[in-house]
Amino acid sequence: MPVNSKYATTLCRWALLCLTVLSGCGGSDVQSVGGHEGSLSEAGASPSESGSSAISIQPKTNQKDPELSVHPQFVDVATDVGVEFRFFSDAVPGRYWLPEIMGGGAAWLDADADGQLDLYLMNGTTLTDSGPSAGPHGNRLFQQIGGQFVDVSHAAATAHGGYGQGVAAGDFDGDGFTDLYLANWRENCLLHNNGDGTFEDVTATAGVAGRQWSTSVTWFDINDDGLLDLYVTNYLDINLSQSRTCRYNNRPGYCGPGQYAAVPDEVYLSRGDGTFRESAQELGLLAADGKGLAVSVLDLDDDLQPEIYVANDMTRNFLFTRTSVGSQAGPNPLFHEVAMETGCGLSDTGRNEASMGIATADFDTDGRVDLFLTHYFQSKNTLYRNLGGLMFDDDSRRWKVAATSYNFLGFGIVPLDWNRDGRPDVFIANGHVLGPEHEPNQMTQQLLWNDGKAFHDVSHLAGPYFTEPCLGRGTSIADFDSDGDSDIVVTHLDRPVALLRNDTQTTGHFLGLEIRSTNRIPPVGGRVVVEFAGRQQVVPITAGGSYLSSGDPRLLIGLGDGSGVCKVTVYWPDGRESRWDDLVIDRYWQIVEQVDSDPVCIPKRASGF
Repeated sequence: MPVNSKYATTLCRWALLCLTVLSGCGGSDVQSVGGHEGSLSEAGASPSESGSSAISIQPKTNQKDPELSVHPQFVDVATDVGVEFRFFSDAVPGRYWLPEIMGGGAAWLDADADGQLDLYLMNGTTLTDSGPSAGPHGNRLFQQIGGQFVDVSHAAATAHGGYGQGVAAGDFDGDGFTDLYLANWRENCLLHNNGDGTFEDVTATAGVAGRQWSTSVTWFDINDDGLLDLYVTNYLDINLSQSRTCRYNNRPGYCGPGQYAAVPDEVYLSRGDGTFRESAQELGLLAADGKGLAVSVLDLDDDLQPEIYVANDMTRNFLFTRTSVGSQAGPNPLFHEVAMETGCGLSDTGRNEASMGIATADFDTDGRVDLFLTHYFQSKNTLYRNLGGLMFDDDSRRWKVAATSYNFLGFGIVPLDWNRDGRPDVFIANGHVLGPEHEPNQMTQQLLWNDGKAFHDVSHLAGPYFTEPCLGRGTSIADFDSDGDSDIVVTHLDRPVALLRNDTQTTGHFLGLEIRSTNRIPPVGGRVVVEFAGRQQVVPITAGGSYLSSGDPRLLIGLGDGSGVCKVTVYWPDGRESRWDDLVIDRYWQIVEQVDSDPVCIPKRASGF
């Protein structure tokens, strides 16, 4: 009997899933505690049975180094510059309550409007059956003063005591001072920047508390009314009294997302008077079964209208667009969910993946912005290459993303051009989640170099930090010292935060851009095109990304070798174009939108140049 090709393909995919030890296909030795079934479909490959002590993933010593003209060099200067902080997870031996292992985020912002970036770090607190309890832990705001950081959390009233997860910085009332939205397990918090060095908790009056388990959040103008709105990614329905313990190879560990129900995301539209209304369903942004951990907002189809991409943990990812592509979202919503139709909802083999972090950049330099996601141990990370026309291809294997990720479990991920060669590279924070009884647990962090055709792991060349296994979680980049290269902050579960200063000695040039609109709303969905030394780069204006964190609001663009000036074109979300043909390189420029005239470009000299 002839075999239907589509049916045969389906059978082959199911066979592949069974061979990879998915629960329900046999072969799983995961057991449950208290009647709850454990599942390797959410936990990846089975942990090793050799002993109960944790081991660490470390870099290979026999790997062949790529041909680099310059080696990366990052130095952890957190203690030297005054950033002393460690996330308090309240992990209790034998409890295995899932929020304990998710970590906290970081946000870069200019809290006091002095032109220097400050750092806000989320923290956990003591957990009880009734929720988080007040304690001495609290979040931390580090104010930068002349290259040093000072903890001003209590004086600024920013030491919020919830069980912290994600954080997003944005000026929601347009008064010129950056505010903070804090995503927590249980009630979230909106801190209004008073402009005098203090913040005020306005959650109750603003109407943005939420009471779910929120993770990553981001600010942008969702409905084009000139007001800053809020997208809140939610994860799982879980309470301490309902905590479950799963067993893997007869050892207890944390249950994965398959053991808990999904919680829908929330979208808060600003009314313009300091209050918000929840509008996810009205906008078409309410999709089923999303267990969200990260969100990124940017234009992916070159229409200057931002898409919203949500990374979901072991459920299909979401892509919301204003382009109607076979949508079932309801009558005339603003957005439609199209991830499955466009090729970025599942892996190349049709599998749900444990999506944790998102990095967005034009990695293959073809003028279209791609999606890079972190995933589970002994699975691959995923590069969705943008084919144009809002279509994507999982190109993880050809670009060696799969090969560099199989032995790691990734959380935070950020794009950066560490050697300023004009091609976006990535940093990934790694660390396992089953618990210390399982192997591996701690992992080394990764720096991947993009040679234009594939990614290469150059972590072992980047400095001592990259040789020390740890449990990495949130990560964010910023040129905190304004010297023209990207520095990295990384939060951990098992040690203090790291601030990795980029000390790479490179001859590559850079261009820094700070883009300010008249209404103080970041022009998310717009893009910048830079032409230098015969090359052209497309840089999206984005919101969100990484995992639980938000980064430097400025754009930092590596230019590669060459000399002279560069040409810059800004494409604004309303369709206008602004062009400058002679911007001096190796400095920051502030592009300021004008009410009745063209934007102006003001030089802001970077230190060291």
